[in-house]
Amino acid sequence: MRFLRRCRSMVRALCLASVLAAGCLVRAALAAGSSCVSCHMNLGEAQAKIIRDFQGDIHHEAGLSCHSCHGGDPKTEDMALSMSPDAGFVGKPGPTDMPRFCGKCHSSPAVMKKYNPALPVDQESKFWTSHHGMELKKGNAKVAQCASCHLPHSIRKAGDPLSSVHSKNVAATCAHCHSDKEHMKGSGLPVNQFDKYMKSVHAGALYKKGDIGAPTCNDCHGNHGAQPPGVESIAMICGSCHAHNMELFNGSLMAKAWKKRGYHACATCHQHHDILQPNLDMLSGKGSVCLECHTPQHKGYQAGAAMKRGIEEGDAVYSEVTRFIDEVEQKKGMDVAEARDDIQEGRQALIQARTAVHGFDAGKVGEIASSARNALEKARTFGQKAAREFWRRRVGLGLSTLFITLVVAGILLKLRDIEK
Repeated sequence: MRFLRRCRSMVRALCLASVLAAGCLVRAALAAGSSCVSCHMNLGEAQAKIIRDFQGDIHHEAGLSCHSCHGGDPKTEDMALSMSPDAGFVGKPGPTDMPRFCGKCHSSPAVMKKYNPALPVDQESKFWTSHHGMELKKGNAKVAQCASCHLPHSIRKAGDPLSSVHSKNVAATCAHCHSDKEHMKGSGLPVNQFDKYMKSVHAGALYKKGDIGAPTCNDCHGNHGAQPPGVESIAMICGSCHAHNMELFNGSLMAKAWKKRGYHACATCHQHHDILQPNLDMLSGKGSVCLECHTPQHKGYQAGAAMKRGIEEGDAVYSEVTRFIDEVEQKKGMDVAEARDDIQEGRQALIQARTAVHGFDAGKVGEIASSARNALEKARTFGQKAAREFWRRRVGLGLSTLFITLVVAGILLKLRDIEK
């Protein structure tokens, strides 16, 4: 009961604080001579929420207020005068007007230099080159524009976790439209991209591991100039992060064949939004992507099977040697730092072998996997020497103990004889 009373007290305190904060906003607005805030705070909860949200807006932090964007005269309480077109009042812009509405500042180097010189001033021009912008020019008001993603009156810095365009919030922001069947009706686009992405290895890295550098929608599709990537550009998009993979693929015989047939360089094997964690079963077996084009008897499929065998053999040796070295170190207490270096070398080579499969050269993959096994066998040999050294030390310790015991026994016997 005491806990419940404390909870009720806390709730009452929070409510009182929110009321006082709202009152402070009104008083601050009146003190600053802004009739916009004092009026809209009395127009219902929806309008009051806009005022409260704006307190965390990046524009408010920069010293801007309602009239900075909407125009009008904030110094008069007369509604007709404060919202007069003669005073430059704009009001709520429509979807087709929004890019130019925001662009009047964000496309002006002089204005942006005053507030944020590091911010680019080409967002509006890029937007008109995007799929959204081109559709908006055609009069399609359903497509995304500035306020669709940046949430008017509560715009925050992209690095703010509460921002709608923070890396962890971008996918949900895009899904607001792209997962809405009714909204996307007639677009010809699927509405399951968000669901697929959330199952992907990229989403796992972003949300489960907390890696904010992991790709989300805008990393592949762009920001203001968003466009769906074509066949030619997919490899470049993936290659911006996976540069070595792209280099290997572009140098392979497969690249020319795929380009001729119009296949996507990366997405053909790894899919688009639902990119799963790669595994060796993709090379051969029931889950092999090679079977989508090749029969099990084809040399292409056989090459994939050979690459898988070489890496699996290396993995098996890695697991076996690692367990052995752990035992020598933990149970026998021997120094195996040199073996650890060899194990790390072998592990690195196995990672390189996995990357090398993008060159579709079974011989090269086998060569790298073989170097991994050689390094691991070197570690095993060192571990075996350390284990033998351990037993030599144990035997030596046992013999030394026995010798000392015999000497002590002899001394004791001699002392007894002397006493007699």
